[in-house]
Amino acid sequence: MRRIIKNTTPELQRALKRHTQWFGSYKASGDLTKVQVWLVLNGGQIECLTPGSSYKVKRVRRNPRVICYVGSKDGPAISGTAQIITDVSEVARVYRSYWKVHPVRMAIIIGLRVWVEMLLNKRVVVRVQPDDPNPVAGLTDPA
Repeated sequence: MRRIIKNTTPELQRALKRHTQWFGSYKASGDLTKVQVWLVLNGGQIECLTPGSSYKVKRVRRNPRVICYVGSKDGPAISGTAQIITDVSEVARVYRSYWKVHPVRMAIIIGLRVWVEMLLNKRVVVRVQPDDPNPVAGLTDPA
């Protein structure tokens, strides 16, 4: 992390180092669905890459209220409002961040597939603005 701020607990600091989250979004029925994804922090916002046609994206477009469970399925919960970012430079920035925090997994498992999907404009960024008080305000990771 670039810096740790006062309202970030030690539990949240440990969870953030994993660079994973269980992204919780709501079905039309109101049920919360959690899906494991990687995360990066960008100026106090939580971001992840996902296919533009994913159910996560469909649910966020219907209801932007989300909950990010950081580090594990039952990790520290950060609620907020999500938006879908399609800008190619933003998708590329998050992709580069994934390489910094998950280099082996990117090289072996998904890096090429994600890169091809990016070139075909099939990947988007899900950006979550945490509710106030924002426990990750001002944090960018990886730097």
